[in-house]
Amino acid sequence: MAEELEHGIPGHASKKAWANRLQQWLKSRGVRFEAEGEATRISLDSGVLVEIAERVGGGEGFDVVVSVPLPGSGEEVGDETLAALRDAFELVGLLGGELRYELDDSLPGYPVLRIMRGFEDPERMVDALISALDRLLSR
Repeated sequence: MAEELEHGIPGHASKKAWANRLQQWLKSRGVRFEAEGEATRISLDSGVLVEIAERVGGGEGFDVVVSVPLPGSGEEVGDETLAALRDAFELVGLLGGELRYELDDSLPGYPVLRIMRGFEDPERMVDALISALDRLLSR
């Protein structure tokens, strides 16, 4: 509790400098997020969720995982979905690098597109993510 109050980070702030730098930047920009150590979940107004986590599927490094809820079967692709997809693709385009895609349809009627960008160096990941989010949020 004292750490949460000291850093003003929702959840549990990281003790690692790179994660704390990202979390402090998000807080200063008024971006909604939750922190559990290095894991950070960022909620964009368009409905896009950006998660920072240890490499999905194991291995060294970290992944930036951009998730977009998609319409279920028979549902219309509305303006909200289009805005979320635009933000997601703009964000991953600004991150650059090799991307991996996954369609999660494990919950019937609630498909989610996940786009993952791996980073070996967490400092480089934070630099890229702050730069991309800054451009996305400034438009």
